[in-house]
Amino acid sequence: MSRKLKLLFVIENAAYGGGEKVFSLLIRSLPAEKFELFCAALPQGRFYEETRDRCRFLPLDLSRRFNFWNIGLLRKMMTDNGIDIAHSQGARADFFCALAAAGTRAKAVSTVAMPVEGFDVCLPKKLAYLALNSFAARKMAAAVTVSGTLEKQLRGKYPLVELIPNPVDLSEFSPSNFDAGPVIERFGLRGRTVMAALGRLEWQKGYPQLLSALELMFRREPELKQRLVCLVGGTGSLEKKLKRQVEASGLSGSVIFCGDVANARDFLGAADIFVMPSLREGQPLALLEAMAMAKPIVATAIPGIKDTVDGGKEALLVAPADPQALANSLLELLRDMPAAMSMGAKARAKAERYGLPDYVAAHEAFYHKLSGEAR
Repeated sequence: MSRKLKLLFVIENAAYGGGEKVFSLLIRSLPAEKFELFCAALPQGRFYEETRDRCRFLPLDLSRRFNFWNIGLLRKMMTDNGIDIAHSQGARADFFCALAAAGTRAKAVSTVAMPVEGFDVCLPKKLAYLALNSFAARKMAAAVTVSGTLEKQLRGKYPLVELIPNPVDLSEFSPSNFDAGPVIERFGLRGRTVMAALGRLEWQKGYPQLLSALELMFRREPELKQRLVCLVGGTGSLEKKLKRQVEASGLSGSVIFCGDVANARDFLGAADIFVMPSLREGQPLALLEAMAMAKPIVATAIPGIKDTVDGGKEALLVAPADPQALANSLLELLRDMPAAMSMGAKARAKAERYGLPDYVAAHEAFYHKLSGEAR
């Protein structure tokens, strides 16, 4: 029997986002008889609680941008524990991990779900990020990415690029396995048609355009305002600005900001329609989860979304940053809910291509290929 591969996962873990979620799923699903797992991150919060019993935590604070002591700390972690593969996610984690692995036996790997070109920072910072990322990429052994569009963008920047789409746990996210009651009672949804959006309140998610689309819908069909409510799950830097837009647009009572969503399954279970007005995505987990729940979907036709769901068949896709087009498609679904439900069923069938076992098996094979050891 071949020896266990030693994997070190490196992530900032200042908040629980998509990166933490997929690393958590992977850590909890990799077979213990094949892998010995370590994690360098902040030992706190939801990610820590989910994974602490499945790996050895090595405390690391990546929240400070220029704490270059982290390179030495990571290098020591790698050498002291005989790490074979160090797998990072996030620009800062990637940079420190790549430099730390140089000169050790560990091979550095990065999951790239959002290239630095998509960061919402000023030009000088973006240029600095691009330079540091380019330098780190040359030190990496490989990159894992989540969509065909990103795979094409990364070719030539990393020695090896592996396409492994994001997963959804189909046993958890199911049209027949949820309890929406607490969500319905908490937000007073009984008797109302519910639209739901789920994601960080940041510019990439396109929430100002969603609110503008709602305003247009209510102008065209004023009676909708009595029965339609939009739930927005998530927190972020735009929260105050978005709430001001709601008030100024006369949407108070029609839009509910739900804060952090601890249980995405039950949150989505309370929705009749899922909407994703994003301007930029890698491959959004919330989209996969809504598909698995068989929800009718309206989303933007951007890379990452178009790579995942077929427009017109499994979802209605519209141009990004176009509130009118978004309003039109949402009204189309609302006017023909039987057709919308049929579209949701097709989305569920598509989601089955992204099951968690296949995601874990793909990583297993990738790690063994990279290490050069037989499975």
